[in-house]
Amino acid sequence: MNKRLGFSSLAFYEDSLENALSWGELNNFGLLEIVAENNHAIDEETLPRIKDLLASYSFDYTVHSPFSDINISSLNKSIRKESIRQVKYSIFAVNEIGGKVMTFHPGRHSAATSKSREGTKKILFDSLKEISDYNKDYGVTIALENMPDTFITTMKISQEVLEVLENKQLSEIKHTMDVGHLETNNVDIGEYIHDLRKYLIHMHLHDNFGEFDNHLPLGEGNINFQLIFRALMEINYSGRIILEMAKTDDILKSREYLEEKKYLI
Repeated sequence: MNKRLGFSSLAFYEDSLENALSWGELNNFGLLEIVAENNHAIDEETLPRIKDLLASYSFDYTVHSPFSDINISSLNKSIRKESIRQVKYSIFAVNEIGGKVMTFHPGRHSAATSKSREGTKKILFDSLKEISDYNKDYGVTIALENMPDTFITTMKISQEVLEVLENKQLSEIKHTMDVGHLETNNVDIGEYIHDLRKYLIHMHLHDNFGEFDNHLPLGEGNINFQLIFRALMEINYSGRIILEMAKTDDILKSREYLEEKKYLI
C-alpha cells in the first residue's frame, strides 16, 4: 500500500460514505479524500455519526469542503457569508476527525464581477483572510485548489495562485494542484509545479483532452504524466496524491497505470 496515494469519495457521490470506506479497504487504499457534500456532507447533524464511522477504519483522511452553490468570491454578501461559514465548518470538521488537509475552491466571478476582475479579487482576498484567521485556532493544513478554464472561474494559472499564496497575510494557505484543471488552461504543467513548489502539498490526478474537465482515467487523455512526475521528482514532492474519478473502475485503472509506469517509486 502506498500511503501517499488515495482516492476521492467523488466516485461514491450518490452512494454512502460507508460504502466508499468499505470499497477502499477492500482494494487496499489507506487514504481517502471525503467530498463533504451530498451523501458525504459533514455538518452539525452528521459529524457525530461520521466520526464514529471513520473510527472503525484505519484510513488517513483529507476533506474537500463543499463546492456546489458555494462561492467565497460572491458579490452577494449573504451568499458569501454562508459560503465562508461552510468552509470554516470544514476546517472544524477536519480537526474533529483527525484529518490532515482540507481542500477548498477560490470561488468564481458573479454575473456583475465578471466585468470587474479586480472586484472579485478583492472579495476573494477578504474571504481568504477570514478563513485563514479562523484556522489559526485549529492548525489544519488548508489548501486552495486551482480551477479549470471557464469564463467565471478564478485562480487558473500559476501567477494568479501565487498572488494568493505569497501574500503574507495568508501565509498559512497551501496548494492543491488539480492537473486536469491545469490541462484545460493550456499551461506548462512542469513549469507550474516548479513555480508552486514551496506551497504544493496535495494533488488531484485525472485525465482529459484539454477541452473539458472530464475526470478520465490516467492515460486515456492528453495529459503528459511523465512530465508531471519528472517535475515532482525534481522538487522532491512528498505530499498526497488523490485519484479523483467518478467511477471506481477508473480509480483502479489509474492506480495500475501509475504502478506500470513506476511513477510512485
